[in-house]
Amino acid sequence: MLKFDENVYLENARLTYETRDEIEKVADEITQQGFKNIFFISVGGSISLMWPIQEMLKQMTDIPVFSEQAGEIILTGHKQLTKDSIVVMASKSGDTKETVAAAEWCKEQGYRVVSLVGTPNTPLEKASHWVIPNKAKNGVEFEYMQLFMLLFKLVHNKGQFPAYQKFADQLEKLPENLLRAKEKFEPIADEIAKTYHKENYNIWIGDGEMWGEVYLFSMCILEEMQWVRTKAVSSSEFFHGTLELVEEDVPVFLVKGEGKRRILDDRVEKFCQQYTKKLVVIDTKDYELNGIDDEFRWILAPTISSTLLVDRLARYYEKYTGHDLDMRRYYRQFDY
Repeated sequence: MLKFDENVYLENARLTYETRDEIEKVADEITQQGFKNIFFISVGGSISLMWPIQEMLKQMTDIPVFSEQAGEIILTGHKQLTKDSIVVMASKSGDTKETVAAAEWCKEQGYRVVSLVGTPNTPLEKASHWVIPNKAKNGVEFEYMQLFMLLFKLVHNKGQFPAYQKFADQLEKLPENLLRAKEKFEPIADEIAKTYHKENYNIWIGDGEMWGEVYLFSMCILEEMQWVRTKAVSSSEFFHGTLELVEEDVPVFLVKGEGKRRILDDRVEKFCQQYTKKLVVIDTKDYELNGIDDEFRWILAPTISSTLLVDRLARYYEKYTGHDLDMRRYYRQFDY
């Protein structure tokens, strides 16, 4: 596969799953201390991968769950955010400016923060009450795995996700399945990027558990890393504005999940089949999860789309645009 090392990937998987005991210990400590709600606070790609989990928790538990942009929360506060809250943050670098500022603000207020940190001895680690080491060198799916274990163990401890043990056991098999998904998607990613990399405008659509994935890929990959102009919209909002921009030569990318909101994706697909010749549907149902029960597929669907888009499709856009994924004009190039 293009710019992909299978051995490194499987090693990342091993390192990630090895943190299960550590994560569950943190969840148990939080449960013992008590909490009344959960706040996801981060920015960019980190907050976008928390949104799908927030959507899942809305359906799984009566624990109130909120997500807030790090740069905003320190300006406005939040009346539901108190010393009885648990704040979840993440930063691969450990020094994301807005996230660090929010973590330090939370610490000053006496709010407990648990963070996924990819780089040790960084400001976010120092500002957090609990730290979960994100040892994987790359792969958003590995961050999902750790967040799943943390959040779902918390819910399980409240007696609201009795299948947690089985889910967490089967989670170990996820990376091998995603590896096969990558291999299957490889020629598809090549064809998509080759066909659409020069387009002046793209529409990306998803909903529910997939919305964070669509937002992440369109903004963090296509816009930030490839300077490709995109419009990201949810399937539910598509029919209230964006549909008017669909013409036969406008590329529309629909990412379909497997939760209860899939019916909204079906509606978008039916419409776009009639009005554009450039509809691309990426459906997580097309990829097997061997050894994992079907009841968990809707939860794991974002990891499938992430492994296809952020890993494979991004690499093929890079191949055809000739624009290195690490090239930036502004981001982290100077103070602003």
